[in-house]
Amino acid sequence: MPISEGVQSRIVYKAYSSGSITANSEPNTATDPGSSGGQVLRRVSSSLNLVKDAYQSEEIRTDRQIVDFRHGLRRVEGSISGELSPSTYFELLVAAHRDTAVSALSLSNTQFTSVTSDNSASTFIFTAGDPVTSGLRVGDIIRFQNLATAANNDRNFVIRSFGGTSNRTVTVSPAPTTDAVADTSFNVSRPGKTTIVPASGFTARKFGLEEYREDLDLSRLFTECRVSGYSMSLPATGLSTVEIPIMGRNAVSLSGASAPYFTAPTAATATSACASANGLILSPDAGSSPLGSVTGIDIALDLEAEMQAVINQNIAPEIFLGRANVTGTVNAFVEDFALFNAFLNESELQLIVRVDSGSAANAEAICIYLPRVKLGGADMPLSGANGQTISLPFQALRYTGAVAGRDTTTIRIHDTAA
Repeated sequence: MPISEGVQSRIVYKAYSSGSITANSEPNTATDPGSSGGQVLRRVSSSLNLVKDAYQSEEIRTDRQIVDFRHGLRRVEGSISGELSPSTYFELLVAAHRDTAVSALSLSNTQFTSVTSDNSASTFIFTAGDPVTSGLRVGDIIRFQNLATAANNDRNFVIRSFGGTSNRTVTVSPAPTTDAVADTSFNVSRPGKTTIVPASGFTARKFGLEEYREDLDLSRLFTECRVSGYSMSLPATGLSTVEIPIMGRNAVSLSGASAPYFTAPTAATATSACASANGLILSPDAGSSPLGSVTGIDIALDLEAEMQAVINQNIAPEIFLGRANVTGTVNAFVEDFALFNAFLNESELQLIVRVDSGSAANAEAICIYLPRVKLGGADMPLSGANGQTISLPFQALRYTGAVAGRDTTTIRIHDTAA
């Protein structure tokens, strides 16, 4: 009998037609979520497993032995880990946000009449319209086309802030090439999709996830699974990674003609893994300059998921998702006391980080924006003979102000390939 190999295994996920869970029953896997469709998910590893509460008899007996051991509440626990790449994990991140993603945006001189650019100020300036009213936000990646200054075309620019009359002065990173002549024929787009943690109108989602071992023709179908958060590690050099924790209600074993469950899933995405995080730490002031040179960022969202047992059934009536608790750590070079003083004075900061899937100016990318961050520490050890770093654990908070272009959210993610 062959031994299962990881290279001959795949993970497929598919959303159920309804995100609701029926407290006292399970869906019929013959029809729900349905074997057609699904999406093959890239991974480095998966720790998904069916676990059960277990309890043994405490009876004291003259034979000095234990004679009863029982199973209780069952549940799916574990996580899927992979190398972060555009499009690949976006649907699962949206599920963690309990959001409905916003699609691509296409604008032009029709909305804005003309545009100029300034390298020293790191800005694009429109002469009409309102970029915020048109749908652009801080943390968006935008691309221009058809500009007379070719160096500014087909290049990823991250919006840092809006200013001026009707928010027409858009501060971006990296700085554009200067063009003082008003360009009246251009297009500007926000490709892909964006997602936030909304303040209301939450959308519940649940997924079926299958681990299919092709060499043995065996499957485990994990049913009614909810995404309970995510964590990302974004180094300054090296591949970015992501981990998606999962909590589900049950698992079904399949083999032979019943395996795999998903018969014609969509092939795995082909986007390259992201690398080389470009991070900016900003003060809350619009148009502010970066406060430090970032060397790496870790970000995690925890929904504090839990399941509770009820009488007369060994499946949970619901998977409860709590608050969106976003935390992390930023590492940066020590250049001055600006970051230490932000911790000392309990100052609020903004954090923007972009990771790219390639070296091209318009490579598919992911941008993460935290509009309101407070530091929980500022560790500045003296270590080695070279560049010294400061480690800044942080708590992200919901933005409650009214600065133009900032969503009232804790975190915003833009994926250009979603």
